[in-house]
Amino acid sequence: MEKVGASYKIAAIGSHSLELGFRISGVTSSYSAESGAEAEGIIRGLMQEDDIGIIVITSRLAKEIKDRKISEAVTGSMKPLFIVVSDVNDTSAYEDNLRALIIRALGIDILKKRQ
Repeated sequence: MEKVGASYKIAAIGSHSLELGFRISGVTSSYSAESGAEAEGIIRGLMQEDDIGIIVITSRLAKEIKDRKISEAVTGSMKPLFIVVSDVNDTSAYEDNLRALIIRALGIDILKKRQ
């Protein structure tokens, strides 16, 4: 059972520039990863920490994750909650990420076009 009023930390996994940006903003648990395998190792460690509530990861790394358990956590875990953000060069992923976050939060697809 979660403690009422508990506070959690944010962690970030991505390119060196993403990691640096999060560190500058005060996120102390930010990591640079070059591959999905490297990100998997970082995620395994973060999921063992009770005080991590949100893990931000780039879409490229999320797509490269091969471990089924970790991949399922990235797409469906509520604690820690994973937020997949677009890579610097991937502008097409923005709408997909926003849609996924809305569906996850509300349980419905409010951006679905009516036929």
